Amino acid sequence: MLFITNRFPTQSIKTRVNRGFDFDLKNNAASNSVFYCRRVGKDKYEEVGGFNLMPELKSSPYRQLLVYIHGFSNLPEAVFAGAGEFQALCDKKKPNEVLVLQVIWPCDDDLGIVKDYWDDQKAADASAFSLARVLGHFLRWREDEKRNPTQDPCLKRINMLAHSMGNRVLRETLWAWDK
Repeated sequence: MLFITNRFPTQSIKTRVNRGFDFDLKNNAASNSVFYCRRVGKDKYEEVGGFNLMPELKSSPYRQLLVYIHGFSNLPEAVFAGAGEFQALCDKKKPNEVLVLQVIWPCDDDLGIVKDYWDDQKAADASAFSLARVLGHFLRWREDEKRNPTQDPCLKRINMLAHSMGNRVLRETLWAWDK
């Protein structure tokens, strides 16, 4: 399962393709860095890098992508559970139609819903700039003749689904991208 995150890893923030990636769950600050990764098992992830993720999405048998931005108070494994449910529902309806790609932003699950909600609003707003860079990265990849040649363009439809405070992440990301 592929995903994009701006959560800090416990490792260095320097991208290293094929390294293990562990979420720093004690830190819910938004990183300026963005990591393109794969979930290989429960609590087991590896970094694949942005220019490796894009052709993998392009070559997948799925016709469309569903970029899923989770709501507040969700740690990564809970996001994967929800995205896995979406993927199963999509596959049941029509196999190889929709591939779910998670965007995992740094919220936490503090005790007390009010405190958690306010903390997560700050993380949602702060995620905008790094996630706007993801949109820019996609455009650079799309326009790179070597990586995405004109005679073989990526024709997948891209859909976005933002749940709860994920809509705030999406709204602020689009605002930052426009600037």
